[in-house]
Amino acid sequence: MKAFLIAIFLSIIVSINAISATANCLSGKCEFINSYHYNTVTTYCLQTLTYENVETDYSFFTILETGEQCQVVEVKN
Repeated sequence: MKAFLIAIFLSIIVSINAISATANCLSGKCEFINSYHYNTVTTYCLQTLTYENVETDYSFFTILETGEQCQVVEVKN
């Protein structure tokens, strides 16, 4: 039973990390690594991000560390 719970826990950790992407942003221009939705976007969020973990969606992405959502204005693939 203990091994089964450990296996479930590890699979959850792996699946959460597999869904997230990494973003590099400067002045509203962002490039993404391992994103299913886009590679390069323009956004109204002006933070500078360096290899920041994000969760992407079709019209926005969420910075996982702060929880802030940034709207995607233009997508370039």
